Amino acid sequence: MPIDFKAYTAANLRKVNSQRRALSQPDVYLVPTLKPAEVLFVPAASMCGEPSTCYNCGRYNLGKSCMLIGPHVEIRKFIYPIYPTADAKQIEYWPCCGEWKRGEPNRGPEEFTDELDTPDELGLGWINAPRVGQAIGGANCGGENGGDECDFYITDVADARDTEQGFCRVLQQDVDNGAVCAAWRDDDWVDYQRGSALLKELNDA
Repeated sequence: MPIDFKAYTAANLRKVNSQRRALSQPDVYLVPTLKPAEVLFVPAASMCGEPSTCYNCGRYNLGKSCMLIGPHVEIRKFIYPIYPTADAKQIEYWPCCGEWKRGEPNRGPEEFTDELDTPDELGLGWINAPRVGQAIGGANCGGENGGDECDFYITDVADARDTEQGFCRVLQQDVDNGAVCAAWRDDDWVDYQRGSALLKELNDA
């Protein structure tokens, strides 16, 4: 962690909450109405009670890489910061991308497709889990079963995890809490560039 990193105190929280509220405002100009097939929508019934992550994707070389991206990009879950401090707790981050397809990861020698894509093309990134050390973490609409909720999932209650269904701003229809799609977004999303930098820092530590 940089030496000059500014740790937020209670005095900063009102500003942070104001910024997050501004970024979370509905915007009909930025969110087009799409059909489920256009966002690779996966219903909750097909999720087997788990959020989406590389760790339950059939295209993942377990703990190493993605068959669609290649061996040059390390993809694995990680905990950051390395050690908890008085002003920052550790968070566990789980990888996932828009081409997630439920299945068992490959536990043998790494395999790759003939035509590789880039992490940016597939939307690779890392998702923060509610707790460190849980069995599995990742993305779903409402954050149930250890997942992280989507900013486009709208409910009448403060904690989306307490709901069975919510309104999706992208699809403009009700969806189940445990569903997921490629349009999933969250303000805590760690994109490929930032996630790779954090992994390098951890590897070099």
